Amino acid sequence: MIEVLRSLIEPRHRKNIDWVVVFCVLLVMCASIATIYSASAGHARDLAQANSVGLKQALRQGIFNLLGLGILAYVATRDYVGMQRHASILYWGNIALLLLVKIFGKEKKGAARWIDIGSFQFQPSELTKIVIILTLATFLVRVGPRIKEFPVFCQSLLHIAPAMLLIKMQPDLGTALVVGAIWLGMVFLAGADWKHLTAISLAGVALFSFAWKTGKGLEDYQRNRIVVLFMSRENMTREQRDMAYQADQGVAAIGGGQVTGQGYRQGLQTSGGFVPENWTDFAFSAFAEETGFVGSVALLAVYLLLLARGLICIAESEDTFGRLIVGGVITYIGFHVIVNVAMNCAFAPVVGVPLPLFSYGGSAAWTNCAAIGLLLSVRMRRRKLQF
Repeated sequence: MIEVLRSLIEPRHRKNIDWVVVFCVLLVMCASIATIYSASAGHARDLAQANSVGLKQALRQGIFNLLGLGILAYVATRDYVGMQRHASILYWGNIALLLLVKIFGKEKKGAARWIDIGSFQFQPSELTKIVIILTLATFLVRVGPRIKEFPVFCQSLLHIAPAMLLIKMQPDLGTALVVGAIWLGMVFLAGADWKHLTAISLAGVALFSFAWKTGKGLEDYQRNRIVVLFMSRENMTREQRDMAYQADQGVAAIGGGQVTGQGYRQGLQTSGGFVPENWTDFAFSAFAEETGFVGSVALLAVYLLLLARGLICIAESEDTFGRLIVGGVITYIGFHVIVNVAMNCAFAPVVGVPLPLFSYGGSAAWTNCAAIGLLLSVRMRRRKLQF
């Protein structure tokens, strides 16, 4: 990975490679593969099958990660400034892909979010996150200080509205919220007026209240996931207990890890397969059970370091477009980490937001790597003049 990056990058930019970011990515990926092996093996019927299942899932994720690192290296070596020229193509191409999901989307567990490409399932909504970062940054650079004007501020919201609506219709509320969070972080960084940000936040609360009371805009299972979050387990119906089962088992796994963890492949909840999907959205609970509070804090510290490097890049970059891109990237990654960990700890409803670079999945891994590649590209070219 290191040699590939060095060979592809112009000599004048090599000294600016942020190796701390690269190290963080590799560290999380290694922990991810080990956790996916352990968590997926726990759902097998016997030991022989467990090793086979665990190895298969770990190998698949390893392949996803290798391809992702290739994407990261490619994006990092490209000059991000030139991407502004393709903003319109990216934007409408992404809308077309989301429309294709409505027509040819592969339904899985009540949601049509995937398009089959041979034996692989591609999730266009993941790509939307990168496209929104690039195209919204282009828009914000074009309008400049006028983002403080309310009509222009509303235009920025309209920029993301079609994608958010199409993703919400899949239905995929979690990804729609991620797109909204990216928009909020980027317009804030661009200098949007506080009054406008407050007004749109209050409008969002009012819209949610309307959807909650009328039942329009929220699926029944989405409402139930929020309801069970605040209910006493003794007062739940059987259906509500089933709805809360995954979150409850995730909390039990995290609590069972205590300070230093139960050991690799020794976690009761993980090895017993009690937590559904604990190699995808609930991978953090499996990791926490096996490594405990110490391991969990260490993993979160790696994410914090990654986000801190992004903030340093924003502070040092001399280009507005680059700062906005990195702002979108760290908002995207930070939102994912906060929501996923909160979801695993039953502090937030289960909304299907994976842990970046950690949860199982190809589309998510490649999107994460593309985002980190953008951060590295800006970081290497943060000075307008290189000597």
